[in-house]
Amino acid sequence: MRIATRGISLIEVLVAMTIFSFGILGLLGVHARALTNFSDAKYRTDAALLTDSLLNDIWVNRANMSSYAYSGGSASSAVQGWLSEVRATLPGGNATVTVASSTVQVTVTWQPPAAAAAGQTHTHTEIATIQNP
Repeated sequence: MRIATRGISLIEVLVAMTIFSFGILGLLGVHARALTNFSDAKYRTDAALLTDSLLNDIWVNRANMSSYAYSGGSASSAVQGWLSEVRATLPGGNATVTVASSTVQVTVTWQPPAAAAAGQTHTHTEIATIQNP
């Protein structure tokens, strides 16, 4: 007796292609997530390097430490170049610099493109005590 098995191979191929397609879609999702995480890490690194740069400038010019204070509005010439660099490096970048006695607090904020729709703002803050040697 003969059993009709026509088309079984075609069904097996279609099932295999479907499973393969889901695997590829999963890999694309993982790749997109990795790119987002890489961008976030880059922005955090840039923010840390920018705050370190300003704190180094303040340490070198500690006699004029109070001229680095900035909380919005017009910036002094001491901080204007650095603030322009923050705005050019980070998307939606801004900063505040608080100087109180020998303590300096530098806060850099930015809004990554992926978080802009959700209204999320990322922040990096460094606090340093700058004293004469």
